[in-house]
Amino acid sequence: MINKLGNTALQGIQRSTQGMTRSAAEIARAGKPGDKTNMTRALIELKQHEQAAKANIKTLATADKTLGSLLDVKA
Repeated sequence: MINKLGNTALQGIQRSTQGMTRSAAEIARAGKPGDKTNMTRALIELKQHEQAAKANIKTLATADKTLGSLLDVKA
């Protein structure tokens, strides 16, 4: 169960990283003439992906700590 939680957190971090990459690319394109990129939306999405990544990192750290505690108890 803890291993599954860690894997889920890692997948969440990957999705957040991909989302940040897409948002950053959209923001970079916003300065080009003729591009109808919505910079405000892209900036908000970038911040949302950042917060999601931070939450997943905390989840991963908690799973790691819990696994370490279980191993200490088991030993």
